[in-house]
Amino acid sequence: MKTNKQLSIKGFFLPVIALCSLLLSGNAAYAALVTYSFTGSVSQVNGPLLPTVNMMSPVSGTFEFNNSSAVGGNYPGVVTNLTLNIGGYTSSFAPGANAVTILQNIDLGDGFNGDRWRLVTAATSLPINGYSPFRFDLNLDREGGLFANTDMQNPPSLASLTGNRWRLIFENANGNLVRVQGALNSLTAVPLPAAVLLFGAGLISLVGLGAGGLRNLRWPQA
Repeated sequence: MKTNKQLSIKGFFLPVIALCSLLLSGNAAYAALVTYSFTGSVSQVNGPLLPTVNMMSPVSGTFEFNNSSAVGGNYPGVVTNLTLNIGGYTSSFAPGANAVTILQNIDLGDGFNGDRWRLVTAATSLPINGYSPFRFDLNLDREGGLFANTDMQNPPSLASLTGNRWRLIFENANGNLVRVQGALNSLTAVPLPAAVLLFGAGLISLVGLGAGGLRNLRWPQA
C-alpha cells in the first residue's frame, strides 16, 4: 500500500512538473513579441489623398515588434506587423526597412529637447490617385527626460508624453511625396492569444491532474 501511495504521488507530481516546464517554455517562446493597438485622429492630409482620407477619418490599428533585451538605441528589423485603418482605407506591414529607435536628449522641434520612442516600417496598400503608401512612422515624445537609458523597451504611456505623431507617407511614379498624419488618442498593449490559451489549457490540465492525483491518494490500489 505504501508503494502504491508513493507511485500515486509520483504520478501526480511528475506530470505537473512536466506541464509547468511546458508552460514556461511556451511563454518564453512568445515573450519577445509584443502587440499594441491604437486609436487616433487626422490632423493633416495632402491634397492628392483627398477625399479617400480626410480630416474627419477615424484612425485605428495595431503594430507588433520584438522587444527582446538589447542595447544601442537603434533596433533594425524588429517590427513584424502593422495595420492602419484611416476611415475606410487600410494600409499594412510590408517587408523591408523597419526599426524601433530609443533616443535621448534630441531636438524635438520648436526649440525643445527631449526623449523619443520611434517606430518605422515599410507599408503597402492600394494607391490613391496614383500615390502608393510606402512608409509608416510613429514618434512618441517627451520634453526633458523620459528614459533612463536607450535599451530596448516598450513604448511609454501616452499620459507620460508631451507630444506624439503618426504619419503614413505616399509616393507616386515620379518620386513625389505626400502624407497623411495625426496623433494617437490611445495606445494599449494586447495580450498574446497563444500564450493566453496555453496558460488556460495548463490550468485546466493542472486541475484535472490534481483531482486524479487526490483520488489515487485516497483510494490506493491493493
